[in-house]
Amino acid sequence: MNGTTPPPTQVESEVIVKDIPAKDSGNQTIKSIQRKLNSRYRTKIDVDGYYGPNTKKALIKGFQTELNKQYGAKINVDGIWGPKTKAASPNVREGAVGNITYILQAALFLEGHNPHGMDGIFGSGTEIAVKAFQRANGLSADGIAGENTFAKLFG
Repeated sequence: MNGTTPPPTQVESEVIVKDIPAKDSGNQTIKSIQRKLNSRYRTKIDVDGYYGPNTKKALIKGFQTELNKQYGAKINVDGIWGPKTKAASPNVREGAVGNITYILQAALFLEGHNPHGMDGIFGSGTEIAVKAFQRANGLSADGIAGENTFAKLFG
């Protein structure tokens, strides 16, 4: 019996090695979002594939930057959701194209509502995701992302 049973330390080492999962590399879509936020808005967040407070703040900074560029909102780009950012939020609906639509799609994905494409084009997949998000958050499910929808996404 002693010759067939490995020493306890060897068994423990084998068990530990077998129980260690492969290195978790995070979600690839989230990494893509993080890379895009870094390149478009110089947010300097870690590209780790996880949705946390830094990624959310970077998304809000991107949104604020676009509100200033596209609408002359003159709001502070600080990554903090507040009344001025909410008030400057446009209505984004099917047919919209551009960076705000991309940010909407990314935010929906990060909140668990896949728009089935993050291309900056508000198509049927984005509309379905917006409606599902709105229903899940007690909003009128009209498929139009306005200040209340953005407030639920970013607030």
